[in-house]
Amino acid sequence: MYISLNIVLAEKDTEYQEIFQEALEEVSIPATLTIVNDGKELMDKLKSAQSPTYNVVVLDMNIPKKSGIQCLKEIRKDNKWNNTYSVVLTSDKNRKQVEKAYRAGANLFITKPESYKDYIEAIRKILTSEREMSLPIYFK
Repeated sequence: MYISLNIVLAEKDTEYQEIFQEALEEVSIPATLTIVNDGKELMDKLKSAQSPTYNVVVLDMNIPKKSGIQCLKEIRKDNKWNNTYSVVLTSDKNRKQVEKAYRAGANLFITKPESYKDYIEAIRKILTSEREMSLPIYFK
């Protein structure tokens, strides 16, 4: 049995927001989801919280106002948030972008799946990885 997770998703595309939310409901891991539309909104939400409210931050690399990379760097610099499990979920498959995300502090990098079934598996991987790993998974 899992303890409920609090997840914040930073994603500009409403279609992907809905897919993420639906896929999250399909997995049998209890979680509460908060959705923000851009990097500035994400950082404002994190900074305004009284304590680390979110166990998992999932963000697209290409969110507006502040990129996913900028957000990751800020999260890792803040003592309140630097241990938060951070996942990049993006359509970008460029190896340099993957490496850049890990250098900025991502714990996990997942390319957005093309099928709904694969999306559910990606969500399951995100949520189970958060529980199983305390160190980042580095790109090989």
